[in-house]
Amino acid sequence: MIIFIFILLSFTTLQSKLFDAESFFLDNGLEVVVIENKRAPVVSSMIWYDVGSADEGYGKSGLAHFLEHLMFKGTKKFPGSTFSNFISKNGGSENAFTSYDYTAYFQTITSDKIEQVLEMEADRMQNLVLTKSEVETEKKVILEERNQRIDSRPSSILDQDMRKSLFPNHTYGIPIIGWNHEIKDLTYDDVIKFYKKFYAPNNAKLILSGDIDLKNAMRISKLYFGKILPNDTSANRKYLKDPETISNINLTLNHKDVKQKIWKRIYKSESIVGSIKNGIALDFGLELVAGGKTSYVYKELVEQKKLFSSVGGYYQGFTKGPGTIYFYAIPIKDLDDKVIEKELQNSLNNAVSKGISEKDFHRKKKKYFYNSVYQRDSIGQPAQILGEALSIGLKIEEILNWDVYIENLSINDVMNALEAFLKNENYVTGLLQ
Repeated sequence: MIIFIFILLSFTTLQSKLFDAESFFLDNGLEVVVIENKRAPVVSSMIWYDVGSADEGYGKSGLAHFLEHLMFKGTKKFPGSTFSNFISKNGGSENAFTSYDYTAYFQTITSDKIEQVLEMEADRMQNLVLTKSEVETEKKVILEERNQRIDSRPSSILDQDMRKSLFPNHTYGIPIIGWNHEIKDLTYDDVIKFYKKFYAPNNAKLILSGDIDLKNAMRISKLYFGKILPNDTSANRKYLKDPETISNINLTLNHKDVKQKIWKRIYKSESIVGSIKNGIALDFGLELVAGGKTSYVYKELVEQKKLFSSVGGYYQGFTKGPGTIYFYAIPIKDLDDKVIEKELQNSLNNAVSKGISEKDFHRKKKKYFYNSVYQRDSIGQPAQILGEALSIGLKIEEILNWDVYIENLSINDVMNALEAFLKNENYVTGLLQ
């Protein structure tokens, strides 16, 4: 879901009922966003690096995720698990994640400890200490993680192969965790080079949400991050473009552990960055016709015709590059894949030809509004929302006016997006059985 998380979001001088958000830049290029919320003496800190798996060199897949693991190995000043132990001993929490487009690290801690947290976060931005032994040991951990998340799960294997077929040239076709054989070949020098290239203040955004004011955030961030030198290698990527899909691509995975047939389809689509209006309309429309148990497709194919135990689709458009649309269907009977495809396509055609009622349209708008309020009424969610939006390339002005996009969204916009989707033939179909 991409709509509700931004409704009525505010930046700089714009006022909000639940929080105010202000942003500034340090001289070295680090962008800092502060969301003050004094409901509890807690602060959530997130640093978003403008680098993900899509930025890895060909043949070096898995580097971004590999470095995410290694960032917890410590520095000379704060060796080993000092950082993590500090968080744990003070009742806080921490984690990190890697996507195609960014890598993020976050901590939630009591507000009286946030300065120590940012000191350690800044230190590992430039002073990470690694040994070749640590790199090789962590490599084994990652290979086992890949085995558990992908290689031992038939559905994940099929998803991986479908994405590679959909993105044959673009690095979006490579698993975030990397290919098994390429992970094995990653070296200490690969990691260090990647770290020095991308981990710099002018390639990062620091989001602070909770019991911290702008003055204190400026003081702390300048004190610990302000002395770090920027680099000159940030963010000028040149992704390879994919050829136009002309042939139908159908993949089938037969696996002895599969007890239930699953049909899948992934479409290549425009991202929210390409067009906010179109992205919102498409997300809104797919939610109405195929998103969940209240959707048209679910009611017809699951409840009425009783052909599937589950069916649905959704838009994944929060990406720098092309977005995707994902559909799935789990048949109750051993239906032929052509029958599955025909039934789902007919149901989608019927839903779009029937149109969206005013009642459903405004009900969904209201739902998005209330969900946005729930999202904002927390410590960590605002940092997640703003960090991701800025990291994929949305501008502050666009985020500031998100409520305007929602308010101006019409049924006609949604129907146009759905009709365009029905004409999209840039997809890969998969069958797991």
